[in-house]
Amino acid sequence: MHNFVSEIVNQAPQQNGWWLNGGGWFVLALVNAGLAEQKNRSRWNWFLVSLLLGPIATFFIVVWEPVTEPPLEQQLEPMHPFKRLDDRYLTLAFLALVLTIGALLFAAVGSIGYMWVVAGVGAATVVVFLVLFRRARQKRMAARTRALSS
Repeated sequence: MHNFVSEIVNQAPQQNGWWLNGGGWFVLALVNAGLAEQKNRSRWNWFLVSLLLGPIATFFIVVWEPVTEPPLEQQLEPMHPFKRLDDRYLTLAFLALVLTIGALLFAAVGSIGYMWVVAGVGAATVVVFLVLFRRARQKRMAARTRALSS
């Protein structure tokens, strides 16, 4: 007699490593994105974090309290990553970091000599953008303090 359970048991060796090869991490990232949305957090951000951290991201999503709704003024005003100068620098630093990591991987795996130079220039670019971000943030905070004190 053919049994459904015995069919699953016979297929188990074929599926060995599916979770470790990325399929399970991708599914977990999708589930985490849904959990994050239920707690008023960004689905896209938590999906990306979950691709890197997997079950650790799930732990944080479950443990952290839901984000309260922002005031109505903030809901009507769309958020844009390039609206403020300091946000521009931080976004550019992140993009430079991603490209630098890619160049490092190519240099290490492919043994391509000039990619080390590209990675070095990328690392210097990340540092420059982070310094500019910090200065722009300090100027904005100083202006805000002056506005609040007057």
